Amino acid sequence: KVVEICQRYDTTQVLSGWPLNMDGTAGFQSEKVKAFCEQLEKAGLSVVYQDERLTTVTATNALIEGNMHRAERKHNVDKVAAAVLQQYLDTCRNQQQQEAAKMEEQDNIIELIDDETGAPIRFQHLATIEHEGELYIALSEADAPEDGQCEVFIMQVAQEEDGTESYIQVEDEAVQQAVFDKFLQLVNEGSDDGE
Repeated sequence: KVVEICQRYDTTQVLSGWPLNMDGTAGFQSEKVKAFCEQLEKAGLSVVYQDERLTTVTATNALIEGNMHRAERKHNVDKVAAAVLQQYLDTCRNQQQQEAAKMEEQDNIIELIDDETGAPIRFQHLATIEHEGELYIALSEADAPEDGQCEVFIMQVAQEEDGTESYIQVEDEAVQQAVFDKFLQLVNEGSDDGE
């Protein structure tokens, strides 16, 4: 019947609750679920297992909040299935958010070559700042210790003949200070907005 439902809805993936003991070991019920899911896999379906520990507690609490009597709660298996599904969806969403945050962090990494040693140094791009018609970037070392202290480097953005960007160290201390002041203003505006 599960295979028929999957065919009707044009899916090949099935979510199965995985009834583990509280210590994480598989028990008798887990073996029954595994045997059933193996039959689904033989039929060409892909099975995703979701740990369903505490889902009965979650579903029972939801039923109690809905003022359902104890006798009725025992027969409301759909609520447990919904709790397993919600737990799976929450796990997927959390994983996607973590992956998106990691990608965003990687997108903000700039790797520059040390002129003296030729070694690459990774920098975190903090901001792009316009000053007197020129673009500058504020950077901090990406691999610096996270003790709350970080040195901010200001570099000028230049265009190479082939159109690629390059970054030039700012020698003029007055320009460097003016750009740094604008950077601090951006940071303060962001913290005032609750960011």
